[in-house]
Amino acid sequence: MELRHLRYFVAVAEELHFRRAAERLHVSQPPLSQQIRALEGELGVTLFERNRRRVELTAAGAALLTEARAILSHVDHAVDVTQRAARGEAGALAIGFVGSAMYGRLPDVVRAFHAERPSVALRLRELPTADALSALAEGRIDVGVVRPAQVDSGIEIDVVQREGVLAALPEGHRLAGAKALSLSDLADEAFVMLARREAPGLFGALDAAMRELGVAPREVQEVTEMRTVLGLVSAGVGVSVVPASVAGSERSHVVFLPLKGRVPTVELALAWRSGDASPPLAAFLALARSMLRDEGP
Repeated sequence: MELRHLRYFVAVAEELHFRRAAERLHVSQPPLSQQIRALEGELGVTLFERNRRRVELTAAGAALLTEARAILSHVDHAVDVTQRAARGEAGALAIGFVGSAMYGRLPDVVRAFHAERPSVALRLRELPTADALSALAEGRIDVGVVRPAQVDSGIEIDVVQREGVLAALPEGHRLAGAKALSLSDLADEAFVMLARREAPGLFGALDAAMRELGVAPREVQEVTEMRTVLGLVSAGVGVSVVPASVAGSERSHVVFLPLKGRVPTVELALAWRSGDASPPLAAFLALARSMLRDEGP
């Protein structure tokens, strides 16, 4: 029995008229009648009582109609799911992201992706760059939104954003009223920074810039999350240098000031496994590239 036979049978059963069923199926009537007779012969039952005036379902035909409709519905659903999966509109996508990315447009990217592909199950995990890259290599996530770092073979990296940094000071700090600062102004200050392991790009850029100026912080307290950085700055524990996008966060008692001179920049990148042909991944990468690059430095 072929699916074509079932579709022909359902059309005739619903129309109870061979000519109308043939028109509905866009076939001629004689082949349709032949296919119905072939189906009856294969099943060994009579599906329709026919005479010159009308066509009626037999009891066997009525039973087959219920089952045929269910079968065709399942087949149509399977085709739809398969095609949506091929377009990246179904399936699952696990995303690991550095916490500081949430201060920029990453939430907008996730929101837009979910709106465009609501059938893709999203699993999001906040992970430091090093942990995100490990999770990616081990297959625990499908894509990372990370601060670039050296990666192992088999991992692709695409830098989608570069942004400057700002000084973050406690509200009552002696320099909080300045219009702008240079890194040399922050010499001998206590710093609160994301740990090198968490944000190698930011840590390395700041270290290189201060070394070039011949200055150094009095001490550096390393933490694992950007919200902890802001909390400790707010508490007066020290000052910090943060990506410019972080200034959009609502954090009381923290003042953000532009930096003069040679200002470090930090990068945000997408990371994924080489050769991963997942349609949801391809769709996410395309959307993230478009939206994050549009944001500009």
